[in-house]
Amino acid sequence: MVLVTGATGTIGRDVAKLLSKNGVPVRASVRDQAKARKQFDSDITLATFDFEDVASFPDSLKGVERVFLLPPLMPNQVEVANAFVDAAKRAGVPHIVKLSVIGADTDPPYTFGKWHAASDQHVRESGLAFTFLRPNSFMQNFMNYFPPRDGTIYLPWGNGKASFIDTRDIAAVAAEALTSDGHEGKTYTLTGPAALGIAEVASILSEVAGREINYVDVPESAAREGMLQAGLPQWQVEPLLELHATNKQNRWTAVTSDVEKVTGKPATTFAQFARDHADRFRAS
Repeated sequence: MVLVTGATGTIGRDVAKLLSKNGVPVRASVRDQAKARKQFDSDITLATFDFEDVASFPDSLKGVERVFLLPPLMPNQVEVANAFVDAAKRAGVPHIVKLSVIGADTDPPYTFGKWHAASDQHVRESGLAFTFLRPNSFMQNFMNYFPPRDGTIYLPWGNGKASFIDTRDIAAVAAEALTSDGHEGKTYTLTGPAALGIAEVASILSEVAGREINYVDVPESAAREGMLQAGLPQWQVEPLLELHATNKQNRWTAVTSDVEKVTGKPATTFAQFARDHADRFRAS
């Protein structure tokens, strides 16, 4: 039995479905079972779970052999993730596959990275077998968080580049690490096959969408104002700006082969990602 946390999110949902497709018993942790059931086939068991309710941990962890830990995005992320790891240890779970972030092993220069570095260290000190997945920025962010608006991508990235990764590849690596041997104690840095600037991203999306999509490098102050106007809380806005700033500095342009090393398949190109979601970019 594999417990998948964050099961209704982009990555967690794909992990749960991949495992189930391969015949692995899956328990998906969700806040609202009635709402979540629409996303999953009946062969995936649902467990009512909330990272901020430690009383929900024991039932979710009962009989579980491996856990996919996707820490929640909240200001007390480290505290709740660590409490969950402690509960997993008490429940006798032997192996945790944790979604971390790129750069979490080298004194991360941004808040989200610092949070993951702290919880990664707690997993290490727990004595449990672990596998850390450290992905770069997601290709899916161009659909979910900063899609083209009226044909324009607005980001404070300057000429910065990043080796964006498709979240489907992250899920494939996670599923492999959760179901096969040899991943204990390993850290995988997950990237796409090329480092791209936002202007290059816009060019690829233009070709796929059949319309012009441009990139506008906005000042940090304008990005901050836009996020606040969109309703993002202050505690989230400043760390996001830190993340944008590190990408502007070309900090994460390196390309790794870890996706192919684990799954046997090369990482998805941005062009393939764009083709797979062309309808979204034609309409945005």
